Amino acid sequence: MILRSRRVVTEMTVKPASIHIEAGKITRVGAYEEGGTDVGDLAILPGLVDTHVHINEPGRADWEGFETATRAAAAGGITTLIEMPLNSIPATTTAAAYRRKVDAARGKLAVDTGFWGGVVPGNSAELEPLWQAGVFGFKCFLAPSGVDEFEHVSEANLREAMPVLARLGAPLRVHAEVPALLREPAGRTHEDWLASRPPEAEIEAIAMIIRLARETGARVHIVHLSATEALPMIHQARAEGINISVETCPHYLAFASEEIAPLATEFKCAPPLRSVANRKRLREALRQGGIDMLVSDHSPSPPELKSGDFRSAWGGIASLELGLAAVNTLFDELPEIVRWMAEAPAGLAALNHKGLIAPGYDADLVAFDPEARWTVDPALLQQRHKLTPYAGCRMRGRVMATYLRGEKIYEEGRMLGGSTGVILRGAFAEFFSCCGSRRWAERMAAAAPFASLESVDNVGAQVWNGLEREDWLEAFAAHPRIGDRTASGTAASEQASVHAAAEQILTDLTRLNREYELRFGYIYIVCASGKSAEEMLSLLRSRLGNDPEKELRIAAAEQLAITQLRLAKLWQRNL
Repeated sequence: MILRSRRVVTEMTVKPASIHIEAGKITRVGAYEEGGTDVGDLAILPGLVDTHVHINEPGRADWEGFETATRAAAAGGITTLIEMPLNSIPATTTAAAYRRKVDAARGKLAVDTGFWGGVVPGNSAELEPLWQAGVFGFKCFLAPSGVDEFEHVSEANLREAMPVLARLGAPLRVHAEVPALLREPAGRTHEDWLASRPPEAEIEAIAMIIRLARETGARVHIVHLSATEALPMIHQARAEGINISVETCPHYLAFASEEIAPLATEFKCAPPLRSVANRKRLREALRQGGIDMLVSDHSPSPPELKSGDFRSAWGGIASLELGLAAVNTLFDELPEIVRWMAEAPAGLAALNHKGLIAPGYDADLVAFDPEARWTVDPALLQQRHKLTPYAGCRMRGRVMATYLRGEKIYEEGRMLGGSTGVILRGAFAEFFSCCGSRRWAERMAAAAPFASLESVDNVGAQVWNGLEREDWLEAFAAHPRIGDRTASGTAASEQASVHAAAEQILTDLTRLNREYELRFGYIYIVCASGKSAEEMLSLLRSRLGNDPEKELRIAAAEQLAITQLRLAKLWQRNL
């Protein structure tokens, strides 16, 4: 498959090009003259990546849900979502809750979707299990979140959690407002709501996070920045080498407090929409690189929860499919928009195969008309509930088609695909599924060798051969015994020949496995792919006579062969 346009956004420029696609991956970006399906005057962008979305399922699917949220994403040119750990029930603060969320998402995704875990008081022991299960990082609130099942954290809570996250290499996303500087609104209007959440609440919260990041070495990310007064300290922290990034949202760039009707609760969010002058400074900071990325913070609720006044209404803005058009209305630079809304969010989540039009990346693409003029009609939105502050707004730029791994899933108001999206897992979890050594998975995730399968293989071997004996033994222990018919999952499929083996062969495997473990102290490791049960039994007999050092090296080589087979499958599926 080849798509082409005279306006392809690649390599931070816009140029005529053809995009060559095989098996869902971009294999080459060639000259426009090389032919292919021409999208006419439309620009082709990489699929957007939104790392701040509240889908609310399970538990509050009446607020949104995976089906409606991911359809809205596709309609907005978003091909990858990372979903927040709240407002679902249960919140994603344990590995068990994460598995429930994954189960709830199966078969419902129009676009690729992953998940953040949550940091709440008392769950530090759950952080590593969540990371190993597949979350992309973690989110915490410094002020009440609005739901009882996701409590906000104190500085003491963070001093317990952040060293764990630093050791894991997991980013911490922070809702940065300190509760001591927040107060109940004095009245019913947006002006009262704004006065109740002053910029100082953000400034003090961000100062604390910078201090803790300096002390612990944790990687931190400030979500939905509203108060521009905090930007100088973030700039200074970066100059010191602190790993801190910051996002804002399209609604903070599009709206300002002076323009909001007193009881227009569709505009209620936290932190609040601030002044026209503050909005101007946010736009300037984005252009100048002080703000790294733009994400939606899509936080919908049933209309009845948004009714009433600014004291009682739910604080969240629903706008998932409108972000690209809203930002294009404000800015003319398509390469910068792609950096803010695709490349940078993908980098935050270490999605090294998303967010760019380049060889080796997923063929997630958007056919976009940057000049189209239109008015937002809420009734036509894909989100479950249609209330949005963008109702009636004039927009410039419209998504005409969206492709997920080369398959067109949306076109001009119509969803074309069904459940085309897949559940994504963080890089550590993906690598850990290939090799049961935590240190190997950590180093692979940090190295991010995603340029090619050859690169993954080479770096994987280098990391494996550089590990200590205890790391190898940890990986060995993750395998079932050869001949174990109760094995499940990947290991079971890898030794499928065992299922057809004669009972005597299985009996001999069981007996010799015990002898092997008594002699060497770990289970018999052999790359079972393509080997019969008889062949594996013969190898086991011969290896029992090896001296311990030689056998350890053989077992390590067999483990590496197993790992590289799994890496090849992982590459084909995700990387």
